[in-house]
Amino acid sequence: MKLILLNILIFSHLVFGQQDSAKNYRDNLGLNDLISSALRSNAKLEPIEYEKKILSARIGQVNKQPSPMLQFMLDYLPVNFMNAGEYDVFYSQPLKLFGKLDAQEKLARTNSLKPAIERKELENELIKSVKENYYMLSVNERLLSFNDEFRQIINTITSSLEIRYSAGKGNQYEILKSNNEFQNLLLEEIELSNNKIILINNLRTLSNLELPDSFKTKNLEILVNIPPPDFDTVKLTEDMISNNTDFKYLDQMLQETRLETSVTRLEKKPDLNLMTGYRYMSETGESFLAFSVTIDLPFVPWNEKRIDAEIKEKIINEKKINSEALSLEVNLRNELKNIIVKINSSLEKIKYISSILIPQTEQTFRSSLISYETASVQFMDLLDTYRSLRENNRMLVEEETNYLISVSELEKLIGKQILTIN
Repeated sequence: MKLILLNILIFSHLVFGQQDSAKNYRDNLGLNDLISSALRSNAKLEPIEYEKKILSARIGQVNKQPSPMLQFMLDYLPVNFMNAGEYDVFYSQPLKLFGKLDAQEKLARTNSLKPAIERKELENELIKSVKENYYMLSVNERLLSFNDEFRQIINTITSSLEIRYSAGKGNQYEILKSNNEFQNLLLEEIELSNNKIILINNLRTLSNLELPDSFKTKNLEILVNIPPPDFDTVKLTEDMISNNTDFKYLDQMLQETRLETSVTRLEKKPDLNLMTGYRYMSETGESFLAFSVTIDLPFVPWNEKRIDAEIKEKIINEKKINSEALSLEVNLRNELKNIIVKINSSLEKIKYISSILIPQTEQTFRSSLISYETASVQFMDLLDTYRSLRENNRMLVEEETNYLISVSELEKLIGKQILTIN
């Protein structure tokens, strides 16, 4: 009995130990862990893999000659059944020549590359989405922390007001106003807590991980505090043209159109149909061999005009794709410059708010608090300085997040990671 109890205790310890280990692992996940999991197991990746397999399977369907045909025929059978008539057995094999099969195989192989571009585009979007939700969760955490800190401040002020009121030196209006401010903070806490659940749910879906409700971000202050890279427009433009999936899509379409044009040109070349057979005539009792060669005539004028029209359409489509590529480059260059302006603007605002605005409002609030305690200023003046301090802290957090989100937009645009942290 003791041995059974011991085994149960050991088993329970192992189970709970594994659960604690798994929970600690999920709690300690960082941004890179979430991104890696999203790129590995997000539900949107599986359909692309199936599409890749489907297109790859088509390669083996187009590089083979058409199937042969075996024909058996009983002919010249008299109605009086005086003889067995004529027996024919023919074997025919259509043949596509002039490199038609190679051209179709090359087109199929080029088509099979499209899912790789789709996957890369999805990966870039997943990285951007994970980062944005992670950054917003960090904002949420910091605002909740500010909320808790400011509730403590308001509680302290309210207690001071109640003491002053009980001593006959205050008024009830100030207490009500302070309590109203506290209620606003409680309402803000409810909204922030609900937003936190939504953001964690988003990260669960994106990363395909069972994140705990207590999940928290980490190390993001490093991203904000490290010096940003030098945004060389020329280098970033080169990366954008090389890695951006919109350019890759257009290049893919261009290659497909050119190969389709080659396949269409080859339609002017004739195909052959070889046939051999055996014939037995029962009336004479003799056997015969038969051979024939059939040649298509696609180069006749009425058919050639149809093919020329298809070729013309594909050539025009090729010019259209080249025009779209030039237009895309102009638009993305402009978008690249705008994002860099947003990033630099955010950095300037962060520096100004953190080094000038917040220190001044903190000093003003402390001074107002001391002055209020000595009855030098009114309660409303103290409340105004408190609200300014609270608003500036919120402004700093949001601007830091705008900076990180703008960087993630730039990363998606150029197809490369700029800021990484775990």
